[in-house]
Amino acid sequence: MGPFGSAGSAPQGSAAAGSVPRGPAEPPHWGRQASLIQPREPAFWLYLVLLAVGGYFFYQEQALMSSLTTAYLLSWALVLVYAVPVALVVYRLDLFEAEPKILLAAAVIWGGIIATSLSAEANSAWLSVLGKVTAPDFTAQWGKAIVGPGVEETLKLMGVVILYLVARNEFDGPMDGFVYGAMVGLGFTVVEDVSYFINAVASAPGAVDQSGPVFDTFIIRVVGGGLYGHVLFTGLTGTGFAYLVTRRSASALKRVGAAACIVAGVAAHVVWNSPLMESILQTRDGTNPSALQWVEYGTAKGLPFLLLLVVLVLFATRSEENNFRAIVVGEPDPNVITEPEIRSLRSLLARRSARERAKRSHGPAGARLTGQLQAAQIEYALVRSRFDPVWDPEVERQRRRIRAIRAQLEALPPVEAVAVASSNPAGQNSPAQAIASSASPPTRPAQAVESTGSTEPAPAAPIAGWSPTHLVPPGGMPAWLAPDPAQPPIAVLPERLDLVLESSAGAWAHVRAVNGWHGWVDGRLLIPRR
Repeated sequence: MGPFGSAGSAPQGSAAAGSVPRGPAEPPHWGRQASLIQPREPAFWLYLVLLAVGGYFFYQEQALMSSLTTAYLLSWALVLVYAVPVALVVYRLDLFEAEPKILLAAAVIWGGIIATSLSAEANSAWLSVLGKVTAPDFTAQWGKAIVGPGVEETLKLMGVVILYLVARNEFDGPMDGFVYGAMVGLGFTVVEDVSYFINAVASAPGAVDQSGPVFDTFIIRVVGGGLYGHVLFTGLTGTGFAYLVTRRSASALKRVGAAACIVAGVAAHVVWNSPLMESILQTRDGTNPSALQWVEYGTAKGLPFLLLLVVLVLFATRSEENNFRAIVVGEPDPNVITEPEIRSLRSLLARRSARERAKRSHGPAGARLTGQLQAAQIEYALVRSRFDPVWDPEVERQRRRIRAIRAQLEALPPVEAVAVASSNPAGQNSPAQAIASSASPPTRPAQAVESTGSTEPAPAAPIAGWSPTHLVPPGGMPAWLAPDPAQPPIAVLPERLDLVLESSAGAWAHVRAVNGWHGWVDGRLLIPRR
């Protein structure tokens, strides 16, 4: 056990309290991230083979389109303006366990290179078959709605399935299926949009300006329908698939609901490709629809499915929260994470609200430290899930990091005190004086000192012949009144502060500053002076 550990039971309200609900019976191993490179998995080799086939067709198409240089470069610039923020949002929605970046890249590549290339060939073949068995008008109107969703959603979902077969441990719940599905869909829509932009230029009669058709198509496909495209479709199917493979013991009704999510993803694509609701795009004078009409058209067709996806993401996030609880539920130290802090981690909005509360009470530094505390607590769950013993050195090291951040946060003066101090700059103290004033022991720590048999003298004048032996490490460090982890820190020592090491008790170190202030710190963190 480290010097700041506590073997006692956590008080009520902490993450270790028995009232904290558990998640799955078997906590996930979040800290053990898998790689795409899995030579022993047949799915890995299937991925490479299909990448080679899709890459061949992809290269041919891109080489052909690049002949329209201006349109080609503009098209890629515009789709990246859309794609990069979407990728960041999808990545950040996975609040508790960020997926390995190599697998996310593999998902985007599958959607952008493999799925688009193979679906182009398959769509052409099936549309030809449909044209032979139905009337030409029916094929023209409904062909894309009948053929496209079945072919494209099958190929895109196949990418999620292959990633699951390559790295099963990365699929802990429905959120993982959403993330990988959305990334596959994003790759698909980026490459498909570029094709649409270039085709618009190529089909414009006698067009000299290559940028005009590109911008027009961008408004239609991205501004008007950017929220309702392939990210939505494959996000739905991926979520349903991940639930089926990670919740095998779920009730039959829930598994039917998960299968319905896969059907909903295909249905959303069918509705989007269908000629339904085209009356919204009609104008009285026969001119092209406005951007507002395209937005209304996209909203009418896609909003119900988007709302369904939002509900599923909220459900998936709650499932991830239960996984997080299952990992930290046995935490013996109440200073690592509390039940209110777990609730504040459950959404981006809740995390931002916690930082805003800290900013109102302790200023910008409070918001910054609260963000660091949230990140450290998420990292703690990853470390804790990777090492089974509660008191593994790596786990204890992460605990110390959390305690240090919490100590800095608790040592911040309230905003009101900062305002009073700023109105009287002449009364400002030097760093050493500030430490001395903050170290005056409150009632509770004073009792702890008595229990250890030591006394706490008042800060003294600078010591004659004082020669420092150590420095406070970068970032500062918390100090305690006594070597008792049950008590809160009494000060946060600024980095590079000179100290004298007077005595040690295990990993604890009793130090003294030049102004006579003294306290206990983690001696392993001190930097010897040279």
